[in-house]
Amino acid sequence: MQQQTPSVLTKDSDIEVSSQEDDRKKLRNPCVRFLCDNLFMLLTLVGVAVGFGVGFGAKRLPDLSIAETWIKMPGDLYIRLLQLAILPLISSNLIIVIAKLEPKEQGRSGLLCLLFILGYNIISSALGTALAVLINPGGRYNGGNTTVNQEDSGLQPTTSDIFANLFYNLIPENIVQMTIFQVATEYTLDNSTDPPSKVRNQVLHHTTDMIGVLFVSIVFGLAARVAGDRSKPFLDFFSSVADVVLVLIRWFLVLTPIGVCFMIAGAIMPVDDIQGTFAGLGFFILCVVVGCVINSIVTFLLFLVFTRRNPFKFFRYCVKAWIVAFATTSPIVSIPEMYQGCDDYGVDKDISRFTCPLVTTLKADGPAIFISSAAMFVTQFTLGSAPAGTAVVIWLLTSASVFAIPHIPSASIVITITILSSLGVSTQAASLLYAVDWFLDRLRCVTAIISNMYTVAIIDHHQKNRKKKLASETAPSIHSFQYINDI
Repeated sequence: MQQQTPSVLTKDSDIEVSSQEDDRKKLRNPCVRFLCDNLFMLLTLVGVAVGFGVGFGAKRLPDLSIAETWIKMPGDLYIRLLQLAILPLISSNLIIVIAKLEPKEQGRSGLLCLLFILGYNIISSALGTALAVLINPGGRYNGGNTTVNQEDSGLQPTTSDIFANLFYNLIPENIVQMTIFQVATEYTLDNSTDPPSKVRNQVLHHTTDMIGVLFVSIVFGLAARVAGDRSKPFLDFFSSVADVVLVLIRWFLVLTPIGVCFMIAGAIMPVDDIQGTFAGLGFFILCVVVGCVINSIVTFLLFLVFTRRNPFKFFRYCVKAWIVAFATTSPIVSIPEMYQGCDDYGVDKDISRFTCPLVTTLKADGPAIFISSAAMFVTQFTLGSAPAGTAVVIWLLTSASVFAIPHIPSASIVITITILSSLGVSTQAASLLYAVDWFLDRLRCVTAIISNMYTVAIIDHHQKNRKKKLASETAPSIHSFQYINDI
């Protein structure tokens, strides 16, 4: 009996080994390996294609409003699932990273991150303005008298209001409130006076105050670091929260192909005349597209210069986040995929968990290109041309305003109208922007996602090189000290 047992075990192990070898042989086939490695991405791309087909096909239904409600619903539910878990994921990871990072490392990576954010916002604003001057989309507009969602320019928030709201949102008065509301400014007409007067109201918009979440998380992380050992239960709790929420998000992301399909279909259905819209606003669309392409090329070149690596090899780690951003038009929702892509590439988790939320919330290169181009487009359309001084003011106002973009639908158009109001330009033509916002919103979102992930990778490479340099500098002194002791 003692001799038979090993033989049976050997046979079983041989079967297991042979099955593993068969699986490896299958994976040696390049096509099979590619399909296995990229199945999620391919299914999501199929979902995008099917979504366009469903959206165009559903336009022929007799009762479009009811069909639109039910076709949009799966996509909306998918977004709700992701938003359910995004906030605790960002906050818990940021608290843990801030509490554990060394002050020098944290300060250096944070400073480098802020420099990238500032540089991208300023340069992208200048790029959008310059392209609008060269292409002159407002002077070439041939869309007739198209009007969509006209806004009352007199009741729009001012530039001062936007920055005041930024500071109010930075320091929330209630931790629970910041998770569901953010401060905003609205103007109403008081008809009891003659003539009617504007009344300024500070209201709460039903959307997460992400800037406040970042500030509170960083402050709590710093406080936990100062508390030392007493903060261990506090950090253990948030570490557990991060692990549990990550499991939830991985479950939710399995539904991405289905959610993307219905979100694309829901975005296509309300657009009445896509061909006519693109023809009338073609040069403005061209201006934004060229700006986003140039921005991406500059990002690739920066990655090449700083890391001495092929930028296109890193791009495949950005595809999942890129697709989610395209479907949802929300960089915040794409953060879990950004984390995963950075982890797969080998980015230090302390770096990715610290910089991803910062660049996603504060860096707005895609929106900056759109806002500056849109402001120039409306100015050219309204005044016939945009003087050089006006172009410079648009660039400066855009560079500053993009730091305070609220996380609400069509927020970039709201900022554009605010800038135009500051210049004294009529904002009636800004209503034309809503006709193509469903497309350009996705374009500027994916542009920002790409540069965000490349920025994180560049910062990680810089920090790793710095650590290697410090290690090489300290090594000789250690050896010499040991040599002296031996003597």
